[in-house]
Amino acid sequence: MILRHGQSDWEGVPVTNYKDEPGTWVGVSRRVFTEGLCCSFEARCFELSPGGFTSFERHRHTHFVLVLSGSGRVRLGNEWHTIGPMDVVLVGPEQPHRFQNDGREPLRILCVVDRERDRPV
Repeated sequence: MILRHGQSDWEGVPVTNYKDEPGTWVGVSRRVFTEGLCCSFEARCFELSPGGFTSFERHRHTHFVLVLSGSGRVRLGNEWHTIGPMDVVLVGPEQPHRFQNDGREPLRILCVVDRERDRPV
């Protein structure tokens, strides 16, 4: 299977809201590349518009995050770190985290997690 990227998006991969909890995040959309496939993992692409940010959360599962494009910051615990294209962020179990776009272009990150996982707090 190949998911082709067109001029601005991946063909056949729907864009959805980041979460159902309004007020905890701003300007974030997501695409799930592995939806409906028999995988033990889930590969998701999040796009943060300029000024957008994810919820500040923690959970027992780990994240592997690859910055695809754009620039921004990630909060890991109480520390902020700048991130840019091709940077890898490993979010450990129970590590509070938030991604934020402080650039002028969309920030796209690829996030890989276990398909079966706990809910964030």
